Amino acid sequence: MADKRSISAPGEEQITSAIHINTAEIPAHVRDDLAASTLDLIHAILRQPGGREALDARTAARYAAAAAK
Repeated sequence: MADKRSISAPGEEQITSAIHINTAEIPAHVRDDLAASTLDLIHAILRQPGGREALDARTAARYAAAAAK
């Protein structure tokens, strides 16, 4: 990966709210595993009682926060 940083203890670096990932550097098998795991998680949430409502509420909150910026 192009950007190599040492790992530091919490509080040693400024905290950021943005994470930038160069998806071109992610191997296909890792990308596929991540996608499958994400779908498994969403399906597990939707199977729970109230899961659809909870997911819809979080999605609406995320869109509202983005619109407020």
